[in-house]
Amino acid sequence: MAQTDKFLSYIGISKKAGRTVTGTELTCEAVRNGKIRLAVLAADASANTEKRLRNCCEYYGVRFVKCGFTSETLGKAVGSRGKIASVGLTDEGLAEAALKSIQKQ
Repeated sequence: MAQTDKFLSYIGISKKAGRTVTGTELTCEAVRNGKIRLAVLAADASANTEKRLRNCCEYYGVRFVKCGFTSETLGKAVGSRGKIASVGLTDEGLAEAALKSIQKQ
């Protein structure tokens, strides 16, 4: 299994376990509430969305990664028919595993 497939699998597993927050507004809110362990941003997210999420994560000390996947691919990983610009993972173990899988690329 390719590393990119593993990353998307971890996001899917996290969603099935009820350990994700989808969408930029909800992800930022969960970051502010201390629930997010890893924030993931789609490669095609707007500059404003990236700035808003990155600044929020930096301020609250949450790990942030801009993945190489489109918002459509990220949406499919969480079982959505639409595009998802950002996903927040709330489980520490899944967040760590997902981060490791994408950093091996």
